[in-house]
Amino acid sequence: MGLSPGAGIPSARSTEKARSVLYVVHNRVSLRTLRRVHRLLAGDGRLSFAATLAPDRFGRGCEAEADRWGLPLVPFEAAAAEPWDLALFGNHGGAHLFTRAAARVFVPHGVGAGKLALGQDFTYGPDFVLRSGKPIYTAMFEASEEGRQRAEDITPRLAGRIRVVGDLETDEFLAVLARRATARAVLGVAPEDFLVLLSATWGDAGMLAWHGPALLRSARRLPGDVRVVLKPHPHNWGPRGRPRPPLARALAAAPETVCLVPPWQSWMGAYAAADLAVYDFGSLALRFALRPRPMVAVPAGPGAVTPGSPVDALRAMTPELTEPSLPRALELASAAGVPPDLADLAPRFVSHPGQAAHRTRGALYELLDLAAPGPREGEERETRERALEGSG
Repeated sequence: MGLSPGAGIPSARSTEKARSVLYVVHNRVSLRTLRRVHRLLAGDGRLSFAATLAPDRFGRGCEAEADRWGLPLVPFEAAAAEPWDLALFGNHGGAHLFTRAAARVFVPHGVGAGKLALGQDFTYGPDFVLRSGKPIYTAMFEASEEGRQRAEDITPRLAGRIRVVGDLETDEFLAVLARRATARAVLGVAPEDFLVLLSATWGDAGMLAWHGPALLRSARRLPGDVRVVLKPHPHNWGPRGRPRPPLARALAAAPETVCLVPPWQSWMGAYAAADLAVYDFGSLALRFALRPRPMVAVPAGPGAVTPGSPVDALRAMTPELTEPSLPRALELASAAGVPPDLADLAPRFVSHPGQAAHRTRGALYELLDLAAPGPREGEERETRERALEGSG
């Protein structure tokens, strides 16, 4: 099993075997989550790294992206049999098989834990986090203190296993928000234009399955100074980068003026640039809500949203679009304005803003039973550069 050693930090335990870290990749979304985590560990000579591709219905097509990561890829069954010091998961599925891993850690790829699946919270429901009544994960990283409490309310056996570390992706987005003018320029949006964002998650209860073609077709009736950008969840794309049927039908109905954010491009620039979000129930809508701007929800299918979650609260404070019409969405947004309670929502889904890298790194090294190294030279500059890249 080939492992990729870290470089650049002399080992304080040169006589000991390097700690082994495995990233379990399910799909494109989890891959990008784990790559963010890897940046916090890469360069430590006391660690060795590998990745594996877990079976996943949305996993086809991310093999090439995982290969470009540059880490050794271990076949899944072989990886599950190895005694890793730390195995990291960006999605549920298969973690219980890694019985020889000293620590199994779940790193969520969103905030707010608001989706239901099989009648349970998709992040913390007992069917997803327990096996034979016992927690699957040694630790689960969570973005907020409220999220920790909700997780323990949903599945009490998670008590003591939730680590509140903030959210790496949200911290990057906050930096992109500070460069909003750059984000608009990259998208070709003029200062006087009004940009409408369509924030679409995946699945039968989402925006595209609701009335995607009619909603996109209605963009033809918008005033000339109103622009539209569509950001579909990566799961709306097939293995070879082809849109799945709900997205394909919506794109076929859309005018050429609609800007599409493809799955290989960061979502951050569009969310920073937009003046209004029309959304369903994906957690990216919560990131949009970090800045006071109008929002309009489309109907969500029954049983799609976790009651009491931040996404549920957001939907309760924004008007609902009952017909697939973007001109009507503009009317609703103009009448409602910015939700007055929007500023109170952010602490519910992300705690410790700006501190996620420090807190996540600290939790990882604690699980590895190693002292965390000091900040690498140039690390702050690298973070700023990644944030700027996110505006594109």
